[in-house]
Amino acid sequence: MTICLLLASCGRKNSDFEYAWQYHYIDSRYDIGNDMAAVDIIDQYAPQVAPLQEIIGYTDRLLESRRGPESELSNFAADLIRERAEKEIGEHVELAMTNYGGIRTAMPRGDVRVYDIFSIFPFDNYIVVCKVKGSKLYQFLDNYAKKGYVECLSGVEMVIDNYQITKLKIDGKPLDPNKTYNFATINFLLDGGDGSRIGSYADKVIETDVVIRDAVVEHIRNLTDQGKKIDPKMDGRVIIKNVDRR
Repeated sequence: MTICLLLASCGRKNSDFEYAWQYHYIDSRYDIGNDMAAVDIIDQYAPQVAPLQEIIGYTDRLLESRRGPESELSNFAADLIRERAEKEIGEHVELAMTNYGGIRTAMPRGDVRVYDIFSIFPFDNYIVVCKVKGSKLYQFLDNYAKKGYVECLSGVEMVIDNYQITKLKIDGKPLDPNKTYNFATINFLLDGGDGSRIGSYADKVIETDVVIRDAVVEHIRNLTDQGKKIDPKMDGRVIIKNVDRR
């Protein structure tokens, strides 16, 4: 196929435009040859980029992370952190939290590649577990309630009404102020990230070397090995009403 490209050049003379037209034919001859400098650059980085293109899972819908009180993708992330934290410390983990700001984009519909996970979780945040007494845990969550929002949570049933906590269960049970809870999160939220200082409420912090995006990649691979697709749900774990979030 031959494409005719019509080019125009113009010049200004006495406030009027003068036009000159020229036809330039583009055909298959322009497919011949390569930009060798570009080829060399592509060849140099191809081995590093190739693993990111690996398809590791599948989802039948776009999974978005809308800020609070929950979304499919934020529930997925918080639940995964809780599950992986249990594996790392060998103890039951009652609840988990991550931040909406750390989930940077949606998970695309269809095939999910390693690249997609790196795009969603681009930061080198790793999983930690805080041992927090129930009374301090209530204070921590109540501070969010007074602002009229929470970050991504797992293992809770919580209702915030008019900036007050009106219902709170942890791991399916009413919060016990005297119990010490295992609260999984990411290191970014320990000391001020996105306004969270969960570390200051903790009696002890257990660090792991598990970066969240690596945990996500491994989890999705495991789902695929089991013949499962990525299929998180919203379950009403957090309900917020009668607040103004303008």
